[in-house]
Amino acid sequence: MLYNTMSHYPDGIDEMIFFQDNDLETIEIMNHYNDLISKCKYTEANEYITNQEGIHGFYADLFNAIENRIYNLQKYILTKPPKKQLFVFTEADSMEPDISTLENNIIWS
Repeated sequence: MLYNTMSHYPDGIDEMIFFQDNDLETIEIMNHYNDLISKCKYTEANEYITNQEGIHGFYADLFNAIENRIYNLQKYILTKPPKKQLFVFTEADSMEPDISTLENNIIWS
């Protein structure tokens, strides 16, 4: 597997995803991978590239890792309780905010 697709947030910090361009030493691997893609053999291409060492790119593992990190972050944010709004936008001619609007306005942060 190229990338760890599991996210540990908020119980831990996820490892940074390392990304680099492929070079001439990996050109044959990339040519074979691209050949499989051009023949619409996506599953075979993904299995092939996943078993390679030192190859980085926009592959299924990377997108799965990003998706799982976003999902865990959203899940964590939704568990946070709402907070009272700290400020209120008012009309320019009315410099004092209406206290009743302050009590009823709730924001999420």
